[in-house]
Amino acid sequence: MSIKQSPWAMFFALFAVSVCIAWFLLGLGEHWINPFNPTSDIDSRILWELRSPRLLTAFAVGGMLALAGAWFQVLLGNPLAEPYVLGVAGSAAVGAVSAMAMVPDTAWAVSLGAFIGAWVGIAIVLSFAHLGSVRLLLAGVVLAAFWAAILMLLIALLPERGVVRAYAWMMGDLSNSALPVWSLLLAWGAALCCGLILSLSLDKLLLGEKHAASLGVDVPRLRIFLLLLASAVTAIAVTAAGTIGFVGLVVPHLMRLLFGSLHKSVLIASAFGGGVLLMLADTAARTVISPAELPVGVLTAMIGVPVFLWLLLRRDT
Repeated sequence: MSIKQSPWAMFFALFAVSVCIAWFLLGLGEHWINPFNPTSDIDSRILWELRSPRLLTAFAVGGMLALAGAWFQVLLGNPLAEPYVLGVAGSAAVGAVSAMAMVPDTAWAVSLGAFIGAWVGIAIVLSFAHLGSVRLLLAGVVLAAFWAAILMLLIALLPERGVVRAYAWMMGDLSNSALPVWSLLLAWGAALCCGLILSLSLDKLLLGEKHAASLGVDVPRLRIFLLLLASAVTAIAVTAAGTIGFVGLVVPHLMRLLFGSLHKSVLIASAFGGGVLLMLADTAARTVISPAELPVGVLTAMIGVPVFLWLLLRRDT
């Protein structure tokens, strides 16, 4: 039995590859530290107190964004859909920047504000869920524009130090997450389990809503649950790391190309592929111009745009 045919074989194979990549990336930084044999207590603390939590945060956030992207693409019937398409990231950013204005020196307040803002956005989007995928997508685009306008207004009112901090968060920041690593990994695992439970229904939904309904799928109920699940996962990822684009857009496409269109394979591959991609991007962000850092969202866009354009060209040939 091939890896493509066995979800469990795929899971353990991708898990082993991800662990190997993570172990190598753990040693990279301003100077190389051998994870098997750190030479001093300082190196050991750098490895396990600084680099390791950040690497695991990147893995969990990247995996959740990729899973959410795969769900949104099925939910909206649009291959260009991604986790931020319905304005959840915009409402989260409004919440985060509002927290920066009200409690400027408290890191956890930013995460709390982002989480509350994301759920406000989810509640608004849910009110449009019964209108169908096309109108839901249009509502999301308009809401995203609305949140962007509110965000610009808030940034204009922030002091100079707050503006710098706000832009850093909006471009992705994995260094100051207030969410515990174990909670992010738990959310990643729960999201993947939910996706696998829904995978057969998602495969039927690919045939169209009428065909899915004829095969026994409760399409309206599935649509609402999928919207809630994908938005909640996006909210957790944005709360932990700010807005990081293109992971949820590119990774599901790439995984479908490599592993086929069945959702058991796509979701497992996306959960690990998104995690590995963001680990690679974040490692590059903190090492390319070390000791300074690049915004990780800029690097994911620089990777994601050419890869996505290549995928589009490949599908036309």
